[in-house]
Amino acid sequence: MIFFTIPIPMKQICHITKREFEITKEDLEFYEKIGVPSPTICPEERARRRMTWANHRNLYYRTCDGTGKKIISNFSSEKKAKVYDINFWFSDKWTQLASGKDFDFSGKTTFFQQFNNLREEAPVPSLQRSPEFDENAEFTNYAGKNKNCYLIFDSDKNRDGYHSCSINSCESVMDIFRGEKCELCYELIDCTDCYDSMFLQDCNNCSESAFLKNCIGCKNCFGCVNLRNKEYYFFGKQYSKEEYGKKLQELSLEKRSKLSHVQKNFFEWAQQFPQKYIHGIQNEDVLGDYLTHSKNAKYCFDSRKLWDCKYIQQGFDDVRNSMDCTEVGDAAEWLYECDCMGYVAHSNRFCTHQLGKTVNLTYCYFTPYCSDCFGCVGLHHKKFCIFNKQYSEEEYFILKDKIIAYMKKTGEWGEFFPTEISPFCYNETHAFEYLPLTKEEVKKRGWGWKKEEEQGKYTGEKYILPDTSADIPSDICEK
Repeated sequence: MIFFTIPIPMKQICHITKREFEITKEDLEFYEKIGVPSPTICPEERARRRMTWANHRNLYYRTCDGTGKKIISNFSSEKKAKVYDINFWFSDKWTQLASGKDFDFSGKTTFFQQFNNLREEAPVPSLQRSPEFDENAEFTNYAGKNKNCYLIFDSDKNRDGYHSCSINSCESVMDIFRGEKCELCYELIDCTDCYDSMFLQDCNNCSESAFLKNCIGCKNCFGCVNLRNKEYYFFGKQYSKEEYGKKLQELSLEKRSKLSHVQKNFFEWAQQFPQKYIHGIQNEDVLGDYLTHSKNAKYCFDSRKLWDCKYIQQGFDDVRNSMDCTEVGDAAEWLYECDCMGYVAHSNRFCTHQLGKTVNLTYCYFTPYCSDCFGCVGLHHKKFCIFNKQYSEEEYFILKDKIIAYMKKTGEWGEFFPTEISPFCYNETHAFEYLPLTKEEVKKRGWGWKKEEEQGKYTGEKYILPDTSADIPSDICEK
């Protein structure tokens, strides 16, 4: 993920970096239409702030605060959060509005301080996924509509997927980073429509191949770069079917030692070839990288099917008229400063962790299937709630406007949730992966840093694996 710096038509100073960033006429029109002020920090820092609220891949054992049973969660036990098993959280066995609070207009506390108090008391689900759509996919996070999947993250609509991140509509895959519609594949990066292949990067519609980079429409190819619609190519040279098979057999790839040698040599050899300036297909008027099927998408990355969007990271499957969002999609429209939101989302501002139909939410956290809620935490299927209290429709809009006026006085209106009140330490979060900071830099900003835990490390006897899988004994799972 990359953020560009270009000449700016309208100057604004980021109060964090002290650098100038752009605000265009089109930006101002968007802010006015959705009813928010223009931002005070640059796009990169806005993305960082959102990402500090998402912990994708650090999972812990802890106790469900609702049932007392042992569960898996991305909230470790020392967090100031009430965490329920996700299936229990979606049930009717607890009272959602028990944590409801009146908003304090006395001026003694800010909106975010009051919100943080609510966040620490209101139950939230143990993981971010969709149990009503999932089947045998308990060990997944920031994922949904998956079947028979294990340890996949930021992924949707997969079958039999393992140890992967950002995969969509894939089947029988393992160790994939950003793959779409791939099947029987292993160790791919940024690939689409590939079949029965391994060790590919930036490839599309390739099959029965290995060690390819930036290839399209290739079949039975090995160790090649920048090929189009070729077959039986071995390290850039054409062979007959019989010669190609013999070349592969000579490599003895069934041996780990041989495979590692080929892997190292290929990635060194591939550096000599020209690289594309942008990765993407079927785009119109876009600025960014790793974009597909998008139109009028500016400063957007790792996304597909965007329309009239700006500053989007990891948008997917139809996102329209949205700005400053991370990991949103599947029918999402008119979103601003939102994170981890999808499966039909419309007109939401400053929200995070909403996997389910949401409409007209503002400053909400873990409130799927809700509409017209403000400052709520840990609710589902609710409407006209503020700080987890139920109001009539008339009361809701009057109080909401009153709180917004209060936030304008405190300077909070228009800002996403501060990192200081995030339930995660910086090095647990999505931000640390894409916008890394050192421990010293994090501490200087006043944010948390999680100490590495030692208790999960294996301390028993080590088993040395044979060089080939065929030689692994049947009792390996007992070792």
